[in-house]
Order: sequence, then structure tokens, then C-alpha cells
Amino acid sequence: MFFEVKQLNKSFGDKVLLKNISFGAEKGDIISFVGPSGVGKTTLLKMIAGLEQPDSGEILFTTRHNGKNPAVMVFQNFMLFPNMTVYDNIAFGLRAAKIDKKHIEEKVQEMLECFQIQEKREEYPKSLSAGQQQRVAIARAMIISPSILLLDEPFANLDKNLKAETASFIHHTQKKFNTTTIAVMHDQEEAFRMSDKIGVMLDGELVQFDTVSQVYHEPISIKVASFLGQVNILSPEAVGKIFITEDLDFTIHRYYFRAEAATMSCNPQGKWEITEIVFFGANISYHIKNDNLIFYVNSINTHFKAGDTVDLTIHKILNEPLNSRT
Repeated sequence: MFFEVKQLNKSFGDKVLLKNISFGAEKGDIISFVGPSGVGKTTLLKMIAGLEQPDSGEILFTTRHNGKNPAVMVFQNFMLFPNMTVYDNIAFGLRAAKIDKKHIEEKVQEMLECFQIQEKREEYPKSLSAGQQQRVAIARAMIISPSILLLDEPFANLDKNLKAETASFIHHTQKKFNTTTIAVMHDQEEAFRMSDKIGVMLDGELVQFDTVSQVYHEPISIKVASFLGQVNILSPEAVGKIFITEDLDFTIHRYYFRAEAATMSCNPQGKWEITEIVFFGANISYHIKNDNLIFYVNSINTHFKAGDTVDLTIHKILNEPLNSRT
């Protein structure tokens, strides 16, 4: 383990913001924390950066790190110096450390090339796109070789079509530098695309922290799964009206399935009727009904229409224990 957070707690007045937050990171890990607004994500980042002090708990480097620059934070508004060129913005940290000019030139050129902004070298921030400004801000942070890079809402100021590209770019550049990176964000899709591990924060608690695959495919609870995407709650009444391949015991578990974990097939004698169709671009949300039961199925198939009767097959059922407190 390279870096570890143990039992962090933080309150503001009577409001408890963070409760017993604990997690660890290996060298080079890219970690994203997701959660609703006000859950304490940015406060957690500020505590790691040393900008806020926890009420209790520890923030530890468990192996050797860069003593001069243990953690550097890039804020969501980038905070570039408007009167400095791209080159000067990136060079700022090295100049402040009184590094010789030749080394500065070499390092800045390396960053310009790595972040693909060579042609913007002599331009000022106001002439850059939001994506280019972000790259300059990260390059300025990376040039001083931080042990941990902290990103506060890295996609907040980007257009939707830039988010996926930028998430992939951050992943590849940070892996190249082998810099442990911790981000907080609202953009779940980009968090999964960028990260090795995901932390889900709800009600001030870190309710699940694991690899991106584990968090999505094996959520710890219905509450976590619901935050990450649309889910359908199964009831004993529904079981006889669907096709599944496993036995369910409702005396010990709650069962549910993701909207994309089911498929429909047309059947004039089917038990489900399509009542509404909502187009989302990447997929279509079909609302299906049987008496008082309503489920949502996401699909890329366009041949269904409202009023069709269908069979429903569920390919992956998730569960949580009835005594779960999450």
C-alpha cells in the first residue's frame, strides 16, 4: 500500500459531513469518488491536500513518497494565471523552486508534448478551450512530480462530447507517469472510464470502495446500485411472470436487477405490455407493466412499439441481505 486514509471524520457545526472514511491506494492507482452533491467529496479531497483538517483520523503515506510535493490539487475552475502564457503557466512551479532554465525548458517541453498542447505554447488561457485549459492545469501540477494528483470535478466545465475523450486521456497520461490520482466527480460514466477503483459516497459514508468492475457488477446494496443506474426491485409476485435461471429466497434477500440486465421478446401471449418508450440516444428505455408491476428495460433494439406484449428474461439478478443497513 502506497497511501492510506484511516477513519476520517469531519463536521461543520452540528452537521456531520464525513463519517469514518477509510481507503487505500497503491502507487499509480487512479481512484474516483462519486456521490450526490453535499456528500463531502470535495472536503475529502481538501483534507488529503492539507487544505482542510479532519476532526479525527489519519492520512498516511505507508511507503516513501515525494517529500516536497506529496499532494497537488487541480480545482474545477483550473485557476490558470490569465496574464501568463501556456508555457509560463506550466513552468510556474519549477521557477518558484528556482530550477535552472535548461531543466525547465526540457520539462515544460515534455509536458507540452505529453498533453498534446505544443501549438498552444505561447497562447494565453482565454484563447484556450475548456479541455485545453484543463490539460494545462494538470500539466502545471504534474511538472513538479507530485506523489498524488487530486482532481476536483475534472469534467465539470467540459462539453459532453469532450468528457469521454478527456477521461481516456487522463487515464493514459497518469498511467504513463505512474502518479497516484484521486478524483471526485458527478460524472459516473467518466469515472468508470478513467479509474481503476471507485468509491461510492452516500450520506457522508464511503459505502463501497472497490475495482470499477466489482462496484458496478456486484454493488453492495440496492442503494449503491440505484445511484449508479436504474434498477428494478423484484417481488415474489413478479417471479412467476419472468424468465430466470436461479432460485430466489425472499426470506433472506432482497432481489433486484439493472434495467440493462434484462431482454424482451415479442409474444402475443406475453405477460408484459410496453406502456411507454423513452429514447435516450445510446439506448431506449422501455416501460413495461403487468397489473400493478412496472419494470424498466434498457435496450438498443428499436423494433418494439407501445402496446406490444412481450416476455421478459432477466440475465443477472443482484441481491442484498434483508438485514443490510447500507
